Amino acid sequence: MSKQKWLWGIIVLLLVVSSTGIMKRWNAEQSNDAYEIVIPYDEIQTAEKNSDLTMDEILSSLKDAGLNTVSLEPLTLKEMEKQNLITVYKESELAAQLLFTPYKDAVDISNSGYYIRVPENESYQKLIMESIEPEEVQIGEEPFYFLPTSNHNFDLKTPIGYDQPAIDMISKHGLAHIFKVENADNEVANEKLVNQLVALKEASAGRLLGQGDEAIGFGQEDGNQLVEKLNDAGYYFYTIESNPLKGESKIAQMTDYNMIRLHSINVNRETKLKLNASIDRTTRAVKERNIRSIFYHIKTTGNAKENVEETIDYLNGVHDTMPDHFKAGEPKLFDKVVVPAWVTAAVLVAGILFTFIISELVKWMPLRIAAAGFMAVLAIAYFILKSTLFLQAFALIIAVLAPTYAVIKSAQGSTKVSNILLQYLKAVAISVIGIVIVIGLLNGNAFMTGFAVFKGVKLVYLIPIMGVLLFTVIEMNRLADQNIKNSLSNTVTLLNKELKYWHVLLLIVLAGVGLFYISRTGNSGSVSDMELAFRQWLENTLYVRPRTKEFLIGFPFFILALYVMGINRKWGSILLVPGVIGFLSIMNTFTHLHIPVAVSVLRTLYSVSLGLVVGLVFILIFKIGYRWVSKAIARWS
Repeated sequence: MSKQKWLWGIIVLLLVVSSTGIMKRWNAEQSNDAYEIVIPYDEIQTAEKNSDLTMDEILSSLKDAGLNTVSLEPLTLKEMEKQNLITVYKESELAAQLLFTPYKDAVDISNSGYYIRVPENESYQKLIMESIEPEEVQIGEEPFYFLPTSNHNFDLKTPIGYDQPAIDMISKHGLAHIFKVENADNEVANEKLVNQLVALKEASAGRLLGQGDEAIGFGQEDGNQLVEKLNDAGYYFYTIESNPLKGESKIAQMTDYNMIRLHSINVNRETKLKLNASIDRTTRAVKERNIRSIFYHIKTTGNAKENVEETIDYLNGVHDTMPDHFKAGEPKLFDKVVVPAWVTAAVLVAGILFTFIISELVKWMPLRIAAAGFMAVLAIAYFILKSTLFLQAFALIIAVLAPTYAVIKSAQGSTKVSNILLQYLKAVAISVIGIVIVIGLLNGNAFMTGFAVFKGVKLVYLIPIMGVLLFTVIEMNRLADQNIKNSLSNTVTLLNKELKYWHVLLLIVLAGVGLFYISRTGNSGSVSDMELAFRQWLENTLYVRPRTKEFLIGFPFFILALYVMGINRKWGSILLVPGVIGFLSIMNTFTHLHIPVAVSVLRTLYSVSLGLVVGLVFILIFKIGYRWVSKAIARWS
């Protein structure tokens, strides 16, 4: 057995032995099967205010349709006034109203501040007294609270606490609630809010969702203590997908990444988002991105009653289309995924050996040893400095080299389908080894919740294409030199003329593929309505949609490249350039570490299988087209 086969055997053995780490992640993702839909209480209040529906009727109908949770924002004096719970007067305003009454001198206009009419509800009285600690003032028979502007801890917009009657109303309908928390601009207000949350914890589910731009305690001296106090009380936090708050990553670290991923659907901002699209986006977020909470906004424009009915249709639609293995309810935290040091070490050793094998492309032993040595330095640095940055760098190198090597190593042309299939499977297997190394290293709750990520996604899209392109140029130059030597004693034949026509044709094809690929890379590419419908059909049929650039571009062109190389290696090698797209794309699929492993595996299986079928169709079309062009050239010549 050759030395290289021994190395491959050791790599596979190391990855099999270390697979316990990936299995822990797999099990944690599969057991996390509960999801919730959250609607903000203030939007329900708006619907009540603008329709003839009562709060009881709205909450009851939403509950019946499948609503799980309602979010509550902290009250401010401004919000309480907006809800007609209190009336607030500036000292000059109140003095003006009392000017022609026996109490015209009751207000000292030199003492700037706000006079707050005492609310009738005792819970609101308690809330105001315990939070802002106002002065109590009596003007005639009317009691007021006075908040001087010299009190720099509180103003009309400072969060002071939560609406107890609203909590009672939500609980009455059997709905859970989460508290939205805002970072006040001073420590006193934050501390009072945290104290109230701790007091409410016994009757609360213990879930907190940040609002604004900053996580609670951010930028404040006792910020960490506030988070610790909430964590000790049993609260855990939500993180909004693609909208992290300042200081949120610190909270994630302090709480050992006990975070729930949330996706927001705001039909008020995304006015073109239709009902079916909202439902599809919700189910996709839950099953494909480890999202366990959906924050849905009730439409605030138009007829309020119709908006409530649309929300009910949305809730029913989500629960009807959600896959059966997910259940509605309180979302769960991920089980702890602890990867032992020996598992990480085994994967790193496999990566070092894998790099040494890949470096055979340069065919210079000192450089091969240097490449493996550099990877070993990264591995040692990780264990000494305990920084995931070294793991991320190691994984990036594997991620860009694996698809490049897979294509070049398997570029053995043949016109036999059995040989093509063998090389295709070899390329897939090499890519899979690279994938297992990457996800074996970047594992744990920090990656699953999205706080730690794979760095260098754009390089994965770029470097393999450049590497295969360089290989193609070198290969064509090598073949051209051979052709020159052979052609010294030969004249230009008809076959040479045909290749010049194919040169132009291949350039046109590659240009079209390149434009299509660029339009599909990233999130800004335009997609036609017909393609959107096709994508949704694939998703509904297959559970998860395979990537278009994999099964319609990358893999088929790689298979076609192998066939064309069996006829003419020079022109077939050109097709390897779009062919590498499939392999770099499946690597990219697995580097999105917040996506469940099972989903990425299923998506890749679909792409590899469908790509093979489409590739065989490409070969058939090529054979038909080649015959037709050959006959046409023969007639023209």
